[in-house]
Amino acid sequence: MFPHICLLVGGFLMEAIVAAGSPGLSWATAPSSQVGAAMAMLATLEDAQVLPPEGTPEANRVIKIVIQFQSVFMKSTDPAVREFFKHALVKKFGESGAGETDVAFYKTGWTSSVLEALEGYQASVSTSELEGLARGFSAFNVTLADFQYLTELFRKARLQYHQRGQDIHRAFAERRQGMPAARS
Repeated sequence: MFPHICLLVGGFLMEAIVAAGSPGLSWATAPSSQVGAAMAMLATLEDAQVLPPEGTPEANRVIKIVIQFQSVFMKSTDPAVREFFKHALVKKFGESGAGETDVAFYKTGWTSSVLEALEGYQASVSTSELEGLARGFSAFNVTLADFQYLTELFRKARLQYHQRGQDIHRAFAERRQGMPAARS
């Protein structure tokens, strides 16, 4: 089950290396902790059985958006994207917790808590605020629809874990321990 995620991510990363010119596709030099975080997120979604069938265009889309949105929220200088990320973290973690989470995210990449913060905040803002993210997202070759798809996948995964009596954050942490640079 899980090895195909590694192969798919590896294949996508190799394609990304060839696709020069996109700020979100600079994974050739990404720290292994960030690559490991994206792989752990994909594995967590896969374990929840919310991913489309392997090898389909939709499965490739999920891999792309997990990787690209990690880059968006790490690297974008677009004011709307920066504000959205900041407000999502503050809403979930409070002022001091948001600062710590922000620093950790830039160092190591995705956590289930960060994606949960984005998913929760996205559900609480106006359509016009969400539409304001489109320009910042487009610089990384992703769309608002891609972001909404990613947050919906996370919401469905969290529900699946809950229905099994499990916690998505614990599942992510366990998956993260088996990925590159897990201790970074």
